[in-house]
Amino acid sequence: MTVEELESKAWRLIASAKVAVSRLRRRVLMQEAFDLLTQASALRNVASHATGGDVSFHEGYWMRLTESNGATHWICLDVESRADAIWAAHALASACSDKCEDFDLWDGESYVVGNETKEIFHLTDTAEEVTLASQQSVLDTEEALLHGKTTLARSRKLLDATEQLLHRLVDRESQ
Repeated sequence: MTVEELESKAWRLIASAKVAVSRLRRRVLMQEAFDLLTQASALRNVASHATGGDVSFHEGYWMRLTESNGATHWICLDVESRADAIWAAHALASACSDKCEDFDLWDGESYVVGNETKEIFHLTDTAEEVTLASQQSVLDTEEALLHGKTTLARSRKLLDATEQLLHRLVDRESQ
């Protein structure tokens, strides 16, 4: 979906929520609308930085992290392969597991992998097989999450994982 389609669908959901009788249904509709607007915002940022134009949500690898309070974070993974995307999703899910309940990874419209973060295993032993560019992208994403205005910014596990990945990359470059 394009940014405009995501925003249009979100506004339709908000209109439906206004007339919904059930409080639970209103809450679910509003959460879904918020998630769509978050995706649209992320797409606008990607489009303005990467292409200067509009892009489709279904292009590339996207990861969804869900916090225990229901907040959803959509992250566009700038990686070089499906294997790198799976490694990146596991690395980010593991790093955010103290604040997030589950994650999903999508390649366009195709579901790739997902799990609860408490059951996640981090593929640390394969980090050397992941391209340097993909590892740097994960580090950049972790740093952006730490500097954001969400509860993820207060994640001790995320801070520790970011430091570990930074040290691994520095050590790898010095070899």
